[in-house]
Amino acid sequence: MSTTYNTEPIKGDVESVTRNDDGLIEVRLVGHAHRYQVRVTTQQGSAPRLVELRMVSPDDAAEIDPMNVRQIPVRRLAAAAAKFEARGDGLITTIAEVNDPTLDLRPERSTGGRGNKLDDDHYRQVAGLLIAALEVGESPREYVGRELHASKPTVDKWIREAKRRGFLARDWYKADSSDNGGQ
Repeated sequence: MSTTYNTEPIKGDVESVTRNDDGLIEVRLVGHAHRYQVRVTTQQGSAPRLVELRMVSPDDAAEIDPMNVRQIPVRRLAAAAAKFEARGDGLITTIAEVNDPTLDLRPERSTGGRGNKLDDDHYRQVAGLLIAALEVGESPREYVGRELHASKPTVDKWIREAKRRGFLARDWYKADSSDNGGQ
C-alpha cells in the first residue's frame, strides 16, 4: 500500500548539515537565505550550547540586517550540530531515522509532555510513523505510541489532527484492519 501525505518542508526545518574545512559545522535551514556555521559544546550541562556562530550570505544581495539576526534559531542550530557530531559527522544512522526521516528536521523538539504545543512537524512525524508501521506490518497505533511515548488515546487524537491538517489521508488505514479499525 502506498499512501501520500503532505511532506513539504516547513520554514526553519534543517535542510542539511556538513562540516567545513575549518572545522565548523554548517547548517542550512529551509527558507533561510543565509547559511549558519557553528561550533558547539555539550559540556557544562546537558543541552548543547553554541560557542561560535557565523552567518554567511550566499551572495552580496542577501544582506545581514537586524531582523535576520533576531530570527536566528540558536537552539535548533546547536541541537542539529551536536547531533551531527554525535553521529560521527553524519555517518551513523539509527533504525528510528530510517523508519522516520522527519527526526532530523527539528532536532531540538521535545517528544511530548504537558504544555508542549504540537506543531505541523509533529503531525507530519505521526503520519510518517503510521505509514512506516503499515509498510513493515506492525500495528500503527502501538508503533507510534512506543516511538513517541504516548498512550493509544493520545495517538488517536494525533491521528485525527494529522488528518485534519492534511498530513494523513482519510483512508490511510484501509490496507490493514488488524488494529481496532482506522480512525
